[in-house]
Amino acid sequence: MDPISHAIIGLSIYGLQQTPEISNPALLGTIIGALAPDFDIVTKIRSDYVYLKHHRVETHSLLGVVVISVLITLGLSFFYPMFAFGEVLIWTLIGTLSHILFDLLNSYGVALLYPFSSKKFSLNLITIYDPVVLLLSGYVLFLSKRTLHENLSVTFIFFLYLILKEINKKSLTKKIGSYYRNECINAKINRINVMPSDYSVIKWDYIVCTEKEYIVGEIKSYNGFPRAFKRLAKTFDPIIEKTENEVLGLYFKNFTPIFHVEFEQEKNGFIVKMIDLRYKVKNGFKHHAMFYYSDNSQLIKSVFHPFNMDNQIEVRKNTL
Repeated sequence: MDPISHAIIGLSIYGLQQTPEISNPALLGTIIGALAPDFDIVTKIRSDYVYLKHHRVETHSLLGVVVISVLITLGLSFFYPMFAFGEVLIWTLIGTLSHILFDLLNSYGVALLYPFSSKKFSLNLITIYDPVVLLLSGYVLFLSKRTLHENLSVTFIFFLYLILKEINKKSLTKKIGSYYRNECINAKINRINVMPSDYSVIKWDYIVCTEKEYIVGEIKSYNGFPRAFKRLAKTFDPIIEKTENEVLGLYFKNFTPIFHVEFEQEKNGFIVKMIDLRYKVKNGFKHHAMFYYSDNSQLIKSVFHPFNMDNQIEVRKNTL
């Protein structure tokens, strides 16, 4: 989610139990904690390659939550003479955990178990800017005099919303599977991924992986009719395995769990393209990796294209 949403959510969680007062170090700890995991954006100074390698990894792990919360609390203790360390630490921890929870709910995921595992976990339920979550947060913030019953109702509505989203996702997954099993009679469906749309609460993106192709599309919550955006035929060639074990290939596989590989023959060699299928833009996708080989399968160069094809970062063995 975006920083403003994280700050509003952290503030509203504090507001469920306490009256927000900016002079209260516990409130500041909650807000700073709700923002702090995204401080990994400083790695953008190096490059988008470095940023995307570390984004939602170290600072979004359970260990990172503890370290960040302790450091924020220690920092705040220098500015307040009367300081309840335990109380501020708990609220800072709650704020930081809220950030991790809401990032876990969208499609990018978080590396909860880092440094023991770099695998990113994702529940694929809510959008980056979820209006329902923000409306509930706004209700808490702007109606400060609430009863316990009202606070419990807000919490209940939030969890009910997540449950309904999960039910809707499972229902649409079955419809997508049924639709393409009828269409792709001779192809086995290996996997179906359904993810929240970037900006719409009534749309879902999906990726169907069959034996022969990837089908990327979108489906609306209320009518359940799949609309294909791209159909990408799978390519099978020994060079693809080599590509996936190059420095950039290993990076890209760790970066995205769902990618497609294309192979194109050139006059003096060939090009292999890896495509992250999770995020659509206009007529294509956000993130790509390009590998340029000579005609004897020697890698000439590899280029990472984060966010758009105009953004080019050549990756060598010593690239951090």
